[in-house]
Amino acid sequence: MAPTTALDIIAQPLTLPCGLFLPNRLVKCPMQETLAQGPFYDPPIPSFKNLYKQWAQASYGLIITGQVQIDIRYLSIVGDVVCHEKSLEEPHLSMWREWAKIAQERGTPCIVQLAHPGRMSPAGAGERPAGVMPICPSSVPVKLGDTWLDKMALQKVLGTPRECTMEDIDTVVAGWVHGAVVAREAGFAGCQLHGAHGFLLSQFLSPHTNRRTDEYGGTPEKRMTLLRRLIREIREVCPPPYCLSVKLNSADYMTNAGLSQDEGLEQVKWLVECGMVDFVEVSGGNAEQTGSKLHNSFAEKTIEKAPAMEESTRIREAYFTEFAERVQALDSKVPIQLSGGFRSRTGMADAIDSGVCQLIGLGRTAVLDPDIPKTILLNPSIPDEEALSQSHIVRGQWFANMIPVKVVGAGLAIQFFYYNMRRLGNGLKSSKDASIPYIVFESIMEIFRSGLTQTVERVLQSFPLQRQKVD
Repeated sequence: MAPTTALDIIAQPLTLPCGLFLPNRLVKCPMQETLAQGPFYDPPIPSFKNLYKQWAQASYGLIITGQVQIDIRYLSIVGDVVCHEKSLEEPHLSMWREWAKIAQERGTPCIVQLAHPGRMSPAGAGERPAGVMPICPSSVPVKLGDTWLDKMALQKVLGTPRECTMEDIDTVVAGWVHGAVVAREAGFAGCQLHGAHGFLLSQFLSPHTNRRTDEYGGTPEKRMTLLRRLIREIREVCPPPYCLSVKLNSADYMTNAGLSQDEGLEQVKWLVECGMVDFVEVSGGNAEQTGSKLHNSFAEKTIEKAPAMEESTRIREAYFTEFAERVQALDSKVPIQLSGGFRSRTGMADAIDSGVCQLIGLGRTAVLDPDIPKTILLNPSIPDEEALSQSHIVRGQWFANMIPVKVVGAGLAIQFFYYNMRRLGNGLKSSKDASIPYIVFESIMEIFRSGLTQTVERVLQSFPLQRQKVD
């Protein structure tokens, strides 16, 4: 019997092609936790006991971890977890196993998102020597702003990436395969390859950053060579029931360049037809984009009241619905996850009922209201008109707009969510009223406190302490 209510629709279980059973259609999207510490950037278990326990108890159908970088030299932000060359050895593997246990303690499966930032790896994020530049398919620097100040700041923070050599490509492939194996050995249900938002895999898929003329670039077909190689080599060592997912851009949403929706559709088409992928997550945009709703949604409320489901009028709540509709026209048997913009139970149910997607991704909502599936969306005592996540305006964006350097100001709004994940990791609740100026001030004070503590420790260690000799 077909489900008839919005609650019934999103509560439907789903079995992926690999055989992995999902108890419902709600997915906790990957969001960078920024909680790991050097020199190894292993899973920070004390913090994850607080953070992932909340998600584990919240009745999601699937949990996708925050980004795990596959190369310790290249992080996208300080605090990324890293799958390094010793991750399969002790004591590192035990931390991974503890993470998998915490995330799946209530029966919800969890997969690990594996990533490489490529040219988006800033100086100081990662264990690489000074002067070693980040990598990119072609030597195409990030452009954010046109002023001399923007250009100087970008050169200091990101610099001009060097073009990947064949050895570099072999190294990143080995890193992704190694990450997939670590996830399996730790007890996770699988992994997701991050091929969106301007990271390295996305850079290979985009004509803007991939200007190569060898087998890894030059045509839409060749730009997919790295993606195809990753899928095949991971499947060789991690066959079903291991879950393998890919997150892709629907487009780069750039004004004059970048990945188009037509080329993005061809990439998804290969994934859903290759027989090796269990679901595809659709997103969009990159650091240079100007048109993606996902990256321009911090300053507006998208919904105040949940809309009613009507067969004649689709709700179209998600940001990338139009592209997802084109994907479904492929008549794919591989589930599609649509992420970005969902707020209401009825909007989520409408997307599934109309065939636009089979899985609903919740990202920022999972940070501000980590238990929302259990308390609201899947709670039968909450009526449809009240079953929604209130859209949220990040306060204090005037502060970001005042900063003359775009590479700094443009990244401040997302710091609101990093800040709240750190709060959750510390056993606190999310602070929805925290403003950008307050978060910046707190960060400065934390740097000061940490520096002061280290200075005091060094001073104390320098004192000639009198110790009694023992013969």
